Amino acid sequence: MAKKDEHQDNKRHPRCATMYIHRRIAALDPEYRRKCRELELETRRFIARYGAQGLRTGVVRIPVVVHVVWNTAAQNISDAQIQSQLDVLNADFRRNNADANKVPMVFAAVAADARIEFALAVRDPNCAVTTGITRTNTAITGFTAITASDERMKSTATGGHDPWDVTKYLNMWVVNYTDGTLGYGTFPSLPASIQGLVCDYRAFGTVGAAAGNAPYNLGRTATHEVGHWLNLLHIWGDDDSSPSGICSGSDECADTPNQGIENFGKPAFPHISCSNGPNGDIFMDYMDYVDDDSMFMFTQDQATRMNATLSVSPPSILASDGLVPVGGGAPMPDLWMQDNADDTGVEPDPSPNPMWISDDIWVRNAPDGLTNQDHQNPNGGQANFVYIRVRNRACSGGGAQSGTLKLYWAKASGALSWPAPWDGSVTSPALMGGLIGTQSVSVSGRGIQIAEFSWAPPDPSDYAAFGADKAHFCLLARIETSATPPFGMTSPETSSLYANVQNNNNIIWKNITVVDTDGDGMRFADLLIGRFDRETEETRLIFETPKRPGASLFDWGHIFIEFRGESLNPWVKGEVKGEGFQRLPDGRLFITHSGAQLIGPPLKAGAFGTLRVQFVPDGRAPMGARVFELDVAQLDAKGKRLGGQRFLLKTTSGQRGPCWDDQLGTFDGVDWFPKYQRDCGCNGL
Repeated sequence: MAKKDEHQDNKRHPRCATMYIHRRIAALDPEYRRKCRELELETRRFIARYGAQGLRTGVVRIPVVVHVVWNTAAQNISDAQIQSQLDVLNADFRRNNADANKVPMVFAAVAADARIEFALAVRDPNCAVTTGITRTNTAITGFTAITASDERMKSTATGGHDPWDVTKYLNMWVVNYTDGTLGYGTFPSLPASIQGLVCDYRAFGTVGAAAGNAPYNLGRTATHEVGHWLNLLHIWGDDDSSPSGICSGSDECADTPNQGIENFGKPAFPHISCSNGPNGDIFMDYMDYVDDDSMFMFTQDQATRMNATLSVSPPSILASDGLVPVGGGAPMPDLWMQDNADDTGVEPDPSPNPMWISDDIWVRNAPDGLTNQDHQNPNGGQANFVYIRVRNRACSGGGAQSGTLKLYWAKASGALSWPAPWDGSVTSPALMGGLIGTQSVSVSGRGIQIAEFSWAPPDPSDYAAFGADKAHFCLLARIETSATPPFGMTSPETSSLYANVQNNNNIIWKNITVVDTDGDGMRFADLLIGRFDRETEETRLIFETPKRPGASLFDWGHIFIEFRGESLNPWVKGEVKGEGFQRLPDGRLFITHSGAQLIGPPLKAGAFGTLRVQFVPDGRAPMGARVFELDVAQLDAKGKRLGGQRFLLKTTSGQRGPCWDDQLGTFDGVDWFPKYQRDCGCNGL
């Protein structure tokens, strides 16, 4: 990417040097050309097979190392400036950026949360503690990318810094460019010795040296270049600027309009090219060349392409230990599995996230989980495949550890305990759990092993009493490193399943319902609530959305619940206390905000009922491509969590849903639960 006078006045240099580097190497290296073709074919196959499933259910967290290669003190940017760039990446890739609302409505419908996050590494390739930042004082006064393919910053021998293992880290180099370049990112097929991205120190982050570098002072250079690192192409497809070449290229994403050439500065909407009216170019996409304050979004197809790249390129970065603290000295061999994206193996896990959302367990309906490491809900009554990722916290050469991996199933419920029902001891009203299988595992230091289990869930018809929840189950994996109690656990297991998982890094739990929306966006999901122990006790439920920047499920729609089953009749009749809800005339509840709590009448031992959750978008704005999260937890009388379920509402591009009338308390003039839905435009939009 180049400086303002070269971009907006002469326009002879692009903001980004990626295609300059790519074309130079491709012209000389047939092996690189072959790898590019193979990666593109694999990416297309992956998208053709899985693209309809939309965004990932989980979140990928990528360890980052920033190599500051400086010649003058001004180029040796501060830690604060580096962190400001990480903050921008996390906002932009999660669609939590403050300027997301500037996207024109016609394109907001395809804007996407890519489900990718970034954090500075805390463990380096030698298993030492690190800040994720290296600093190299170089004799080189400036680097070039457009006028010459200058890679000297990527080698210690040539005055720069060698990359860290590119299968475990995203490498970023911050340098002084003297030819107008702002940055460039490598495509995944380029050699490991140069993999990563490079940015000019004045265009990296939002503070320090970047603060006064408008219009490239908002950190969008790195957002753009990370897009290339994840195999995104420029929005106009890098076609020839000649009259015969314009409009001939493609960025391989169907939801980005065909565009002539790059846009610069601050275009006015609509900007029409290639007969793409009336809406014109999607110039506010991060993969165009507009100013930082004029780019705000990725699209769903771009998010799908990035996810495909993470899957078909060597996927080891999905299990990198770059974000796992080393602690005091080199850790001893320690088999473990990750509870959630921010779990680092510490016991007990301090994460504020629920313990039942592990991405180290995933189900596939076909045996493809080594490639597509993302979760599908199991199909009841037929063969599914369960994958468990086992890790070792020890350093390389720190020794392997062996153990026995055990996988259990249970009927999904907010009241799960240990060992019942996982041990098969609960058989009424049907078998409520059991052991799926065992496997021996042995993992070397810093290594991983993925175990595959074949599993046919019980016949869902046996659970007809649970209504729509009859086909939903959950999974628990345990690693035993000793044959006798406590089986190698740091904290001996008790009946509190939640505490067992939180206190021991070799137990993980998966309890997620994936709800895909259709045209109107309104969907239902169900949760089994009840009691597996022998005591009658008050039942509490809490409804929460993850605490993170940006819009939550409650900002995009409304949540209603109803109670089903004879055991919950008192709940229907109004014997529910708590806060954060309104009771409707038909006995259903309207949940008003995250943190709402329900305190229901006591449930007898062995009593079960179903909680039906309905989400209705309010139509104020298109939802675009998102994954909304809602956690429903069941607590005991003392407020301790017994269990729960995460509902993931996956929306696709272009969805809007019915309109909500705040004054009438109705949807489109009908009752709270409309018998029909239709797309509509709301006042003021």
